[in-house]
Amino acid sequence: MTHETKTMEVPVAIAERVQTLIDAYIAKEKFNAERKVVVNNLLSMDNLSCEMAVYSLPQGELLDTLRFVYELSGTNSKFVKNILTMSRENPNKALSDAQRSSAKGLLFNLINDPSVVSAMKEI
Repeated sequence: MTHETKTMEVPVAIAERVQTLIDAYIAKEKFNAERKVVVNNLLSMDNLSCEMAVYSLPQGELLDTLRFVYELSGTNSKFVKNILTMSRENPNKALSDAQRSSAKGLLFNLINDPSVVSAMKEI
């Protein structure tokens, strides 16, 4: 007995859109896996070492980690949203010293938030 497969012709625009969605999903999963490793490393440190590590993060990694932890925490901070939106709209623009300092402080506080710790255990 042989099995015969049938293919269905799909318009090119639909096929391209589906491929774009698949690529976006793969990129998001890769991003989440990378950030999960970073956050787990930060959680495994004592408070002082964690704070030092957070404050030594370069801007790109700081913003990526902040975005990941912010989504995990479920908080609704207008300041974090503004920083993330601004960095998404103009990724080459450096944060001001005050923004960078605030982002690092928020990241450190969010990492130590019980909701993030429990969310990391569930992932």
